[in-house]
Amino acid sequence: MNNQNALFNENQDLIKSIANYLLSLQIGERMISTREIAEVFGASLGSVSTALNNLEEIGAVTISRRGRLGSFLEKKSNGLLWKVVENGPMVIALTLPTFSKSEGLATAIYSLLDEAGIEVYLIFIRGSFSRLKALRNNRCHAVVMSELAANELCGREEEVILTLPPKSFVLDHRVFFRVKKTGESRLLRVGIDLDSFDIKYLTELEFADSQVEFRPTTFSETDRTLDQSAVDAVISNLDHLDHLISDEIASRPLSPRVQALIGDRDTSAAFIIRAGSVPTRTILKEVLKPEAILEIQGKVEDKKMVPRY
Repeated sequence: MNNQNALFNENQDLIKSIANYLLSLQIGERMISTREIAEVFGASLGSVSTALNNLEEIGAVTISRRGRLGSFLEKKSNGLLWKVVENGPMVIALTLPTFSKSEGLATAIYSLLDEAGIEVYLIFIRGSFSRLKALRNNRCHAVVMSELAANELCGREEEVILTLPPKSFVLDHRVFFRVKKTGESRLLRVGIDLDSFDIKYLTELEFADSQVEFRPTTFSETDRTLDQSAVDAVISNLDHLDHLISDEIASRPLSPRVQALIGDRDTSAAFIIRAGSVPTRTILKEVLKPEAILEIQGKVEDKKMVPRY
């Protein structure tokens, strides 16, 4: 513990820079020489050697020095290197965990990072617009949204580092509607969640050629507003509103025109970071393997694993 405290108190900037460099290396990869590290970071050879020794002493890395062959990264602790670089937890923003698939995704992210020694905080923010804003305002290191939203919203300052297969974010999006009663002729009232890119975009596409009245409706209110006749139709995911289907409320797939335009992108989960964020990119790509995420998510959905986030 004393060594670790000293690490954060002496040559902090240099040690962070070197830890960041080491974090980007793969196990077994040849390191640049101590002299080259000194030149890159504008430090003395002695300071670089001390920093490397300190990182080894706390168990952040194990370096194999092979004389003329050079030095190689033999082992690394992503958790300890992250702590040196960031000095705090990794914060990831996700959609609200209101259905089992979203709970499973959150559980997978938390569990895999925790097992890798990364202290992680998950925050839940309704709406992809708001989650992306949190990333841009440095309130989190990464956000998760649909591939569709990521494709349409991310700019040069963001980077999509991982996309999961279809049905990893939601099962599908459908039109849920009240069964029309005989004699009803008023304008169709359609709920629309203006905070959710997916819902806003899909609703506008689906009803582009229809005479309807859009009524702002948040995701968490859709079941109540539809059930209580405040709106006649909404677009939502089957995971969320499946329980409403009855003699009075039915559902249908999105139109072939909309499906052809979006494909499966609205159901695939995408991970976004700030462009150039090497530590975040390295850890998430090394730790969050798609097959491992899907396995844990599936266990939560099948009630074979208790949600953990």
